Amino acid sequence: MIGIKISGNHYWYLSPFRDERTPSFKVNRKLNRWFDFAEGKGGNLVDLGTQLHRCTVKEFLQRLSSETFHIPQQVQQAAKEAADNRVIILSILRISSYPLINYLHERRIQLKVAEKYLCEARYSIGDKMYYSLAFKNDAGGYELRNKNFKGSSSPKDTTFIDNGAKEVAVFEGFFNFLSYQCIQHNQEVKDTNFLILNSTSFFEKSLPKMQEHQG
Repeated sequence: MIGIKISGNHYWYLSPFRDERTPSFKVNRKLNRWFDFAEGKGGNLVDLGTQLHRCTVKEFLQRLSSETFHIPQQVQQAAKEAADNRVIILSILRISSYPLINYLHERRIQLKVAEKYLCEARYSIGDKMYYSLAFKNDAGGYELRNKNFKGSSSPKDTTFIDNGAKEVAVFEGFFNFLSYQCIQHNQEVKDTNFLILNSTSFFEKSLPKMQEHQG
């Protein structure tokens, strides 16, 4: 990739996934993370490697260590660190852990509302195990939240809830959406579809979906 613009730790490139003249691919050199604004997706170096080489994480790491795949030691180390910090979903359960139920209470989210849209995820980061509230996106990844953690599993995407309505309500994050559901829970409301962005970076990507609706 050819660097086009540098601003602090942000390096802008022409995307390696397609032909383009205006750079839409941003790399944060400090965090070793990338984001493709045209596609509305991003990740760490391992995510990039698996997509460029169309292989699994295991296969990509094997390529990094092979003699026939030459890559700078600094990049290898960054990729290894990214892999070590990768969120691996182990199981998806009904919400049952008291700290998560208490966290919902602190956020003023009714459990019966949360259970309709959330689950409890058990996952690993490196060799440590964790659990969080999990909100599934349309690509199969999860937004993960507990009192001490805010993150997500790959792939990251929006969440569209289709109720067959002509109007759509858009929310930045799933807690905004849940708060709205709690307010409306005991009220009679008209049918509405819901679009949860899960990241403001998905706004432009989501415009066509919004424009399909009347309001």
